[in-house]
Amino acid sequence: MTNLNYLRCSFLVRTLICGIHCWFLTSCNQPQNYDLVIQNGPIYTVDPQLPIATAVGISGGKIVYVGDRTGVQKHIGEETEILDLMGKTMTPGWIEGHGHFMGMGYSKLELDLRDAESYQHLVEMVETAVEQSQPGEWILGRGWHQSKWSILPDTMIKGFQTHQRLSAVSPDNPVYLRHASGHAGFANAKAMEIAGITNFGQEGAPTEVGEGGEIIKDPLGNPTGIFNEVAMNLITRHIPENSEATDHRALEMAISECLAFGITSFQDAGVDQNTIDLYREAIDKGRMPVRMWVMLSGSDHELLKNWFSSGPEIGYGNNLLTIRAIKMYMDGALGSQGAWLLEEYKDRPAHF
Repeated sequence: MTNLNYLRCSFLVRTLICGIHCWFLTSCNQPQNYDLVIQNGPIYTVDPQLPIATAVGISGGKIVYVGDRTGVQKHIGEETEILDLMGKTMTPGWIEGHGHFMGMGYSKLELDLRDAESYQHLVEMVETAVEQSQPGEWILGRGWHQSKWSILPDTMIKGFQTHQRLSAVSPDNPVYLRHASGHAGFANAKAMEIAGITNFGQEGAPTEVGEGGEIIKDPLGNPTGIFNEVAMNLITRHIPENSEATDHRALEMAISECLAFGITSFQDAGVDQNTIDLYREAIDKGRMPVRMWVMLSGSDHELLKNWFSSGPEIGYGNNLLTIRAIKMYMDGALGSQGAWLLEEYKDRPAHF
């Protein structure tokens, strides 16, 4: 090859390489269209460098831009969805750091006793539920807290109410009402009759539950209806198991409750395998909009054995489900007087 031909060939090759390089750089600099643009309202970022933005760009399910409307205009294409806030405020989603997802859902299907202002108020709520129920049907609820009642009942034993007034309005329906802490339960006479613990003088009737639980009794040794910690099992094991239909309904209620309050991620403290399967099913069907970070129940030994052999699950279903912790149960709760203290309870002398 002559020097002239070599120079011509070299020039063409370099020109071609330069052209390809320029085309590559140009294509890389082309603005990528976002899947979703949210704009036209104050957007609180919790970032001190940019506390309030006016536009957000989302691509591939992740926030890729936070700034002003000018910055997102070049990323809006024909396929871009635009959400106009119309002046409304947008904030990051809340993360529930410790909760019980299905318990929250089932609480919407049961009596919500958090607003009960007194024992009488609680009794009236149960009386209404009895009128709407069939004889023999269990009436369940949660949320009562004796320390938050504005009016305390005349009769209290060891800091708790007794069942007589509750039992009077529900003679044909077993009633079990969980304490707000979840560490104690309140049963009526019918529920205790089903559990076989209405008469401690009866042969074979349980009178004690050993370490980790307590049946609170009156001075004559009769149960008051309060079952603390592991003693709750004496009643709860007689409650009919949830059906598949009610499980799905409770899941829907939990999701709705989270979204209503802006909770987009939930750390579920202690679940079983059935609940995990329920979450997976919802994710697979596109019905789970809340990210779940799940702790296994430490009291379910078979569950732990299976998961120890398989290891944690990280980001199932586009990061909607992660299982990588275990909830251990080491002590009780203050509200139910089941937590161990160095000094006696103020409202229950000689009890630690």
